[in-house]
Amino acid sequence: MSQDWDNWEEKEWEQRKTQEMNEVINLLQESGIDFNAEGDKIMIKGDVDYAELYSLPTISIVQGDNIIAFDRLDKISDFNKITVRTPADVKSVNISVGVHAYYKYPYLIIHF
Repeated sequence: MSQDWDNWEEKEWEQRKTQEMNEVINLLQESGIDFNAEGDKIMIKGDVDYAELYSLPTISIVQGDNIIAFDRLDKISDFNKITVRTPADVKSVNISVGVHAYYKYPYLIIHF
């Protein structure tokens, strides 16, 4: 019985990760952001604009006139956030706290 529950939770998490990854991909496509999706990672090429690693961890990068940010909000909320700021608009997607991001030159990598 316990194993069935564990399998259900794992399936549920995998479906949620896939759904959230698709939401982020749609946001990036709608905003005209250049990126690659491989497996459970989205890699967005850009230069670091801002990084705060302590109070509310944030990494933002610049790609042309666009700013893409990952905000880790798990200390104050039950979600994290991806925000895309273009000259025309600002859009964001909430994602699970299990999703994390890091910068490895020259990419912001969002790992689901």
